Amino acid sequence: MFTVNEILTMKEPGDLFSDSKRIKEEYHKLTKYWHPDFNFNSKESQDVMAKVNELYFKGLDLIKNGSWKADGFIRLSGKDNKVYELKYNISHDFELGTMYIGNTVVLYLLDENNKDLYENAVKIIDNFTYADLGMKEEVSKYLPKIIGKFETKDNKLGIVIQKTSDLFLLNDVLDYFDGNIPEKHAAWILSSLYNLVCYLDYAKLSHNSISLKNYFVSPKCHSGALLGGWWYAVPQGEKMLGVTEETYSIMPPKVKNTKAGDISTDLESIRLIGRELLGDKNGTNLNSKIFIPIPMINWVRGVSSSKAVEDYENWMKCLYDSFGERKFTIMNLNDTQLYEKVKKF
Repeated sequence: MFTVNEILTMKEPGDLFSDSKRIKEEYHKLTKYWHPDFNFNSKESQDVMAKVNELYFKGLDLIKNGSWKADGFIRLSGKDNKVYELKYNISHDFELGTMYIGNTVVLYLLDENNKDLYENAVKIIDNFTYADLGMKEEVSKYLPKIIGKFETKDNKLGIVIQKTSDLFLLNDVLDYFDGNIPEKHAAWILSSLYNLVCYLDYAKLSHNSISLKNYFVSPKCHSGALLGGWWYAVPQGEKMLGVTEETYSIMPPKVKNTKAGDISTDLESIRLIGRELLGDKNGTNLNSKIFIPIPMINWVRGVSSSKAVEDYENWMKCLYDSFGERKFTIMNLNDTQLYEKVKKF
């Protein structure tokens, strides 16, 4: 039997009920134990019974569509009559649906009214271009690879992206560091982003949603992968399909006027990420953080050149002015440490 606090903090039917086949039997047992009529109408029994009912009816809705959810587990039934199951470490809602982050995959589950953005992401990802096999071998490690697509019986759109086990969502990493990543780690993260944006400029793409919630980083390798947000990507010069409020807030005026894909949006997004990693999204109070080198502060508070290679080269100079010769700084962080902490938020 679960405690009161355990029940009240549950989020999914599978956290309370052992499986979809026994949910009604277990619900009746819980009702007999917790119903207010049998507990002198206490506030505690009312709260628990409300949570039990919430999870029960949520469970019935899932069962109706051949699905099931528990903490760290999701089962979905596709319109192709296949069953899709995933054990995941953490899930996050985002503006188009929900992402589930496993060890070697990320599942993005979108609402059906976002089908145009879903199809756009698939088209962009399936058509990355490279100068040669050498570039493909190197750059593709930092780009998404689709290993599955499906539509659920309750009209959700699923897209499964491959990832390596050492990659963690940057927003989770920032939460782990309580909203303030050490400046030397922020530096290599920004370097990995500038490398990637140079590729986007080569490929004549504008991602339009580079953010903490779409970028994954590897503390082990000091690298990153832009796995999410491709819903909004377009060829440079073509009309945007939409952007998030965050992206719109940093878009250069010319892009707001033309509403066309432009690499300057991605370059400005990197500077925003830099400010966020250093603990000051607006950048107004960075000067008070005496441990951050002045050149780095000036960089993240500055304006991009609108040219990816130029920004990359200037960033390399900023790095040297900030820290001198480059040295590998170990970030001691593994999946157990990360998820034990951030799942409590």
